[in-house]
Amino acid sequence: MNLVKILILLVSFFVVNAKADVPLDYQKPQSPDELHSLFAQYFKVKDLTGLTTLFAANATFILDSDGGRATGHEEISKALAPYLSFDSEMQTLSTSIHINGNIALIRSEWKLADSDVSGTALEVMQYQDNGWVYLIDNPNGF
Repeated sequence: MNLVKILILLVSFFVVNAKADVPLDYQKPQSPDELHSLFAQYFKVKDLTGLTTLFAANATFILDSDGGRATGHEEISKALAPYLSFDSEMQTLSTSIHINGNIALIRSEWKLADSDVSGTALEVMQYQDNGWVYLIDNPNGF
């Protein structure tokens, strides 16, 4: 009986102390296109945690043409939150993707369905830890 308690204690310790950058219930995109699809999916259901998993831990989100930026998951999460106030779906209209090894340079046209809100995003993605993530997301191409 003591052996069972010890095993349970050890398993609990490793589960509690396991470090994961992406929660287990979020998939890791296997292509830049899939990252865009997941972004749209999480945006539609207003899943801020899901959106944040699509960014590298040290990623930068460009806020404005004056050079404002959000860096890291916490700041990016705060920057993305206001976008979720739109009752709309994110649509990626076209993309230009250039991949060199584990780095990708992307230009994408996007819009919020049934609205005049749109932009041309410039993005740098990296394949790390078995999935693509944003390193730099400049949603309005400043």
